[in-house]
Amino acid sequence: MNYLDVANSGFMFVLCLVPVGVIVLQALRFMIMAWKQGIEIGMDKNKLKKCITTSATISVIPALSLVSLMIAMSPNLGKFFPWLRLSNIGAGGYEPMAAGIGLEAAGFTEYSACTLGGFVVIMMVMNIGMSLAPVNCLLTLKGYDKALKKAKKTSRFLLIGTSAAFAAVVARLNVPYFTDFSKMLPFVAAVTGAVFMFICMKLKSRYPVIGDFALSIAIVAGVIACCLVA
Repeated sequence: MNYLDVANSGFMFVLCLVPVGVIVLQALRFMIMAWKQGIEIGMDKNKLKKCITTSATISVIPALSLVSLMIAMSPNLGKFFPWLRLSNIGAGGYEPMAAGIGLEAAGFTEYSACTLGGFVVIMMVMNIGMSLAPVNCLLTLKGYDKALKKAKKTSRFLLIGTSAAFAAVVARLNVPYFTDFSKMLPFVAAVTGAVFMFICMKLKSRYPVIGDFALSIAIVAGVIACCLVA
């Protein structure tokens, strides 16, 4: 059985719909609670309505990059699982990275060779990996932040070391796409996306709104470039 038959099935849709529905209901509950609290403290209703419309508009723009990423991930992970992941705790940069780690952990180098078991491994890596983040923050973040602030004041090496470690992780995950010429489409997508992201970051200082669309622009540019090459 092709794993995409399961990934695009109605059963998978229901499995993803339940947690997404919980997230939406939670957001609506917070909105209602905030509205009631605003009324209780004497805020004007017209100002509250304006606040809602402004917040909604501001939230939609950054979300466009996630929509672009969801479309880009759908051919390999199905229509519904990327929708779940990008609606939950996570980030645009984390999800493709975690999917790639899961693919390698399952013993595959290409999604075209992936099996249903490999797809389950990918889902586990993406879900369980990020689910540990809130627990980790709850247990360790306060103490870690306090120790880090103190160490940065007393140790110059730690300030440089933490930045270097983060840069090394990013390099390990991304450099292979820029150096493996045998896989032309990933190479083209990586280079095109990097070029357009660089251009957007340069234009951001003059046109701040471009910063909100930078990831979307880079993803779309990479997809178009791959289509032209293919």
